[in-house]
Formats: sequence, structure tokens, C-alpha cells
Amino acid sequence: MRRSPPGRIRQRNESAANWRGFLKHKAQASELALHCRTLSSAVYAGRGAGEPGGRRASGWIAQKAKELGLVAWHGRRHFFQPVPLGYSLVKAQSSNLMAIRIGDRSRQDLSVQDELLVRSQQTSVELDGTALVFVGYGIVAPQFNWNDYSGLDVSGKVVVILPNDPGGERFLGERMTYYGRWEYKYEEAARQGAVGAVIVHTDELFGSPFTLVINEMRRALRFLPGTPRSRLQFEGICSERFGREVLSSSGVDLDAFLVAPRPMGRHADRLRASLHMHLSFEVTVRRCRNVLAMRKGKLFPRQCILLCAHWDHLGQTSDPAQPRGYYPGAVDNAVGVSVLLDLAKRLTQASPLCRTVLFAWTSAEEVGMLGSARAAQWIRDTGLDVVAAFNVDGFVPIGKTRDLNVVDGDQSDLPTTLMHAATAFERFITLDDDPRAGYFYRSDQASFAKIGIPSLQVSTGADLMKGGVQEGAKRHDFYDTHNYHRTSDTFNRYWDFTSICADIDVIHEALLLLGNSSRRPKLRSHGEGHGQATQDAR
Repeated sequence: MRRSPPGRIRQRNESAANWRGFLKHKAQASELALHCRTLSSAVYAGRGAGEPGGRRASGWIAQKAKELGLVAWHGRRHFFQPVPLGYSLVKAQSSNLMAIRIGDRSRQDLSVQDELLVRSQQTSVELDGTALVFVGYGIVAPQFNWNDYSGLDVSGKVVVILPNDPGGERFLGERMTYYGRWEYKYEEAARQGAVGAVIVHTDELFGSPFTLVINEMRRALRFLPGTPRSRLQFEGICSERFGREVLSSSGVDLDAFLVAPRPMGRHADRLRASLHMHLSFEVTVRRCRNVLAMRKGKLFPRQCILLCAHWDHLGQTSDPAQPRGYYPGAVDNAVGVSVLLDLAKRLTQASPLCRTVLFAWTSAEEVGMLGSARAAQWIRDTGLDVVAAFNVDGFVPIGKTRDLNVVDGDQSDLPTTLMHAATAFERFITLDDDPRAGYFYRSDQASFAKIGIPSLQVSTGADLMKGGVQEGAKRHDFYDTHNYHRTSDTFNRYWDFTSICADIDVIHEALLLLGNSSRRPKLRSHGEGHGQATQDAR
């Protein structure tokens, strides 16, 4: 038989391997598409946390995890972790009152204006002429030598706070820390004994226009009962115009403060303003649940790598402008749930890794990362050794890209593991290009970072194989503008799920690198301090 030249043999072998890879990805893509289409269908009605559709979705995921051969987490008998979900809405009744007295002026009624928006975990709020105190950014951060409450007694008072953090050399420059998030500011105000907290909105510091804040504050407040924030009588956000009026009446120059911020401490300004509030709220507790499973490690079963994706979306809606009646959430985050199921299948069809891989399909991410907070609380309380956490969110089927996007908050060196994995497939990692926006704290990875676990979010890149960054950014912008958190986020049978499979290859490789080694990703120095601070905060 005539022998082919060696080069031709290699070429044929490479072609065969490429063809096998194509067929493998095609089969995986079909399964991914099926999962995504199923979860975003009317059967699950938007997968709202605390809604029947959400319960059905979590049950479907648990059944899939069981079929794949995953088992319950360490110390658990089943796949579900209960998540109590508090719901609070203001009652519409004539006795409601919300007013403010500024300086010597007569009392100003706020009930019919959108200048001050409030929510509460209490059934009633009763304030009669309660004093307001300006506490700057409302931050207590020992690692940054910053304490806005030092030597200050705000017990029984309402604190007025600026969003974001001071930035600059005193903090992390343009990268926002967790101290800049409004969740932290409410938590800290409660720890300091305040009865209420009002954050002054500005488009620049808040990162979104006030119209979006109004829409959010009008929705029901969803919360985990028993957290530090439950000590507050109310949480509020006010417009920039209203905030400037209140501050300037007491001689506080907001523009000057923003240019040269300083810790307030004993220098905090008691404002020449008092708040009157008599409001009633309807508070109920609903039940939702996380789905927790694992692939147990063969050598170091107590050392774990966590994979996370939230299964919930916005659920049902009675808005007549949304005729579908529910938010399908195909991209956000039915795709992410499907990615974790694919990773579970890959891991269960091969020999176990040295380390355990934990899977967390979390609930209530859309209402404040409450499901992941519950999972993190369990990890902390049981002392489970989680060496790293990967959150899968934001996978948009825009086509094959050269990169994957990672948001890590500069918290750890965990992205280097993904970078090494990407090089095996001739791809690269793009890091967050807008650190001031604080995207790291807007999804489930933040809950695990709070307890000191090196964490990141991985999502679709933007450098398209066909069209480059310009076309990729255009497709991402289209999704953000027309589909994100809208009823139009539906499954599309023309989506290219093979591109998602290629992304999963990189995540899987990262799991192999980390799961079969003794290496531990390291926290940055500020990340360690931040982790400790937020553990104390909780």
C-alpha cells in the first residue's frame, strides 16, 4: 500500500479531530438549546423566586442533577436548600404620611412626589420629627483607614449618605469596592443604631438614572429576614435635587465634598431638617430554594470548587404593556443554568477530580443575590473549605468569540487560572473595563467574596471571530437595550449554541487545572481586608 507523506497523515488526523470536535459540540449545543428553551417556556412562567413557576423550575433542575449522577452537598440529605424570602409593599391608605421640615420652613409633603422613595421590612414606620445626620459615604473600612461613624452616636436618627465610595488613593482608585454598594450602606447604618437611612442619588455616583431607581423602589422589597438591615425602620433613596436642598440648608456644599472627601466621624453634620413618617406595610414571607449538588473529589473531598448560576428571573407580570404575562429570562439566566448542567455532565462522565466540585443553582439573585447569600451563610457556618467560586451569568449567544469576559473586582488572582485554560484553546480573557460601575457586586459572586472566597463571574466575550470587537459590542448593546429584563428575552432557535460550547471548554479546562492540583487562588491584600470586613458586617 502506498504511504502518504507524514504531513498529509497529520493533516488528516487533525481534520478528523476537528470533525469529531464539531460533532461533539453540535450534540452539546442541541442539549443546551433544549434546556434553555424549556426553562424559558411558559411552563415556568419567568421562574420568579417565591412563585409557582420558580418552584417548578428548581424541581426540574434538581431532577436533572440527580439523573446526571450528582449527589447532595456535604452534610445534606437532599438537593434543596430553603431560602426564606420576605416581601414588603407599602399599604395604600389615607393615614399614610411622609413629610420633611427643612430649616424654619413649613413642613413639606412628600407623599405625592418622587423626591424620597422608601421601603421597609417593618409592618409600620412611625417617625415624628426625627433628626437627619449627614455621614458622608457612611463607610467603616479599617483597611482603608476610613470611618465615617467614628465617635458618632446616630442612635434614633436618620442618616443621609452618598452612594459609591471616595475612590482615589485612599481606596482603590477607579475600582469601586463593596463599601460603595447601597446594600452595605444600609447594613452599616443599622449596625450604628440609625432608625433609617437615605442615600442621595446622583447619576454619576449611582451609575444609573433616577428613573430606574424609581421603578425599582416601587417594586416589592425582597429580603432575607433576620439580617442586620432588618433593624432599620426604613431604607430610602432621594433625588439629587432634594438631597442638595436638604444638605445646602445646613451649609453642606456637596460639590466641594465630592472634590475633597474626608471621613466624617465626630465632624458629621446634624442637618437642619427633620423627618415625619407614618407608613404601613404589608409584610409576608414566601419560600423559595436553592438547588445544591456536588461531584465528590477522590483525594481532597473537603476542598471544593464552587460553580454557581442563578435559576430565577423576574417571574410573572400584570403590566398591560407586557402582553406575554411573564419574563422568559432565556439569556438571563436559563443559558447559565444550562451551562452548569453541561459541566456536570462532563464531570460525571469522567473520573472524579481530586477536589470536590460544588454546584449551586441559586434563587432570588434578581432581588438582591439572596439565594447565594443563603448558600454563603451555610458555607461559613459549616466551615466548608471552598478554594474558588465561578459564577456563570451573562452568556449571550452572539457567536464565536476570541475571548471570554471576566469580572473579578480585582479581588484575587483567580482569573489567571482561566487565562491559562484559555490559552489551551488559543483564546484569551478580557477583564472588566468599567470597574467604577461595580459590576462585581451585582451578581452572585459577591456573596461568596463577602466571606473571603476568591470569586469571579465569567460571561460571553465581545471579540467576535467574524466582525471583531466592534460587531461584538454592537450585539451586546442590542441585547442590553432591547432584551435585558424585558419580556423579549425569549429563546431564539437561530442562536449559535456551539459558541457557548466553546466557552464551556475553557471553564471545564479551568476546573481540571484547579481541581487536580493543590494550588489555592490568593486574595489580594485589599481583598483579604474586604473579606474580613464583610464577614464582620454579616
